[in-house]
Amino acid sequence: MSLYSGLGGPSAHSDVLSASPDNIESKRALIEEIKRRGRATVCAKNYPDADALYSKGIDILASIVGEEGDNAKKDLAVLYSNRSLVRLQMGKVTEALEDADHSVKNDPTYVKGHWRRGQAFTACGNSPDALKSFEKAHELEPENKALKKEVQAAKERKEQEEKLMTASSNASESNADSDGDAVMKDAPESKCETTKKTPVKLKLPSASTPVKVDDKEDESVFTKSDHVRGYKIRSDGKKTSYFDREISEETKALIGDIAPKKIDPNNPHASGSEFAAETPPPAAEGTSAWNKAGEYFMKFLLLDSIFSAVSTRFLISSVIYEIGTWEERDVSSWAEETLKAALLNAEYILPDSSPSPGARGFVSKVSKLDGHASFATVRGKKRYIYEFCVTVDWVLTLGDDHTKACHGSMTFPDIDGTVELGDGYDMTNYSVEGSSPAGTGPLLDRFVRDGGLRDSIHHVIDDWVRLFRATY
Repeated sequence: MSLYSGLGGPSAHSDVLSASPDNIESKRALIEEIKRRGRATVCAKNYPDADALYSKGIDILASIVGEEGDNAKKDLAVLYSNRSLVRLQMGKVTEALEDADHSVKNDPTYVKGHWRRGQAFTACGNSPDALKSFEKAHELEPENKALKKEVQAAKERKEQEEKLMTASSNASESNADSDGDAVMKDAPESKCETTKKTPVKLKLPSASTPVKVDDKEDESVFTKSDHVRGYKIRSDGKKTSYFDREISEETKALIGDIAPKKIDPNNPHASGSEFAAETPPPAAEGTSAWNKAGEYFMKFLLLDSIFSAVSTRFLISSVIYEIGTWEERDVSSWAEETLKAALLNAEYILPDSSPSPGARGFVSKVSKLDGHASFATVRGKKRYIYEFCVTVDWVLTLGDDHTKACHGSMTFPDIDGTVELGDGYDMTNYSVEGSSPAGTGPLLDRFVRDGGLRDSIHHVIDDWVRLFRATY
């Protein structure tokens, strides 16, 4: 495992990558630190470091699967899923698909594992398997709106590909009817290529053989329609730095020859010095001293403008260097306190049209709140990093009779920055205590599990996210 970052220098995470814990407690502590740093590096789009961190975490977890069993496997599914995302962003499509496969093998119920698998299949161009993976994820979380969109998009891609294949097949058959020598080509396989291909040896031209380069393929030449940040096109069609100042022929003629001159030791016009520069040519007839002074003044202004452009370039470079730093501040204590307070304010009053008008559902206790929160300044912009797993206990009083009430709990495992405000949060481990009155199941399903109180909890979490961003 490399201890160097993707920028070529020593990694900022070399302390974690080189750690060798020798007991379960220290291994677990290291894994939590890896998760925290992994999230931060992904938010900063530092994918090589994120790849190295998640790889280290996978190696550590693999060593304790025999002792922890399913708990370690569930964590392995999360890390494999995260590394799949990172590798897909790095263009390592095959490796991303393999990581997604490992994720769902370790925990077949992990939604994001199937989600990443669908994304990897999509990047491979394998629409049928991508659709199957998205459908499996949506089957596990039917209320997830983002997954519903993924399924619909995958269906559309699959239908388009089938139409193209049909059109291509019809065209091939038509060509075969008109030309008996036509050759039918097999359809491409739908899976990613996982085997290593034998490298092809290319016969390179000898040094004496002239190599022709087509101007259209010359990387130093591009059209004005090409958009390349930081570059511009000169009058000769070449691309150059944005700060490069092109001097016209008239300007060059005005400046004259400014190349260094040789010193002539035999110059009779030397005054007060052993050597002197060559004697300047006499002024043209009719040229006044004022005209010569004007020419020198114009040369001075031109050189001064060139110097200013160069100075501006170095100034901008130094500013970019300063704002390219990474600063992170941990605000987990504040986040835990304010998020808990927000959740305890969640409540829902059943409408008059419901079977139990006036019944009140509310969060009675936050029994579990694990996670962290921080904000980072990257290139002058703030990034808000947070991830919490929350379990709340809820109560639903039945009408005005507060002696009759239903009790239960539910967990929100993924309160993090990947969820768009208004899209809602995944909910798991929904349970109802056995002491709840009989016959209230449909009422609870409608106004606690699938809506009502659950929607209210979504709203208070969104309000907390807005508070987080406004406070810091």
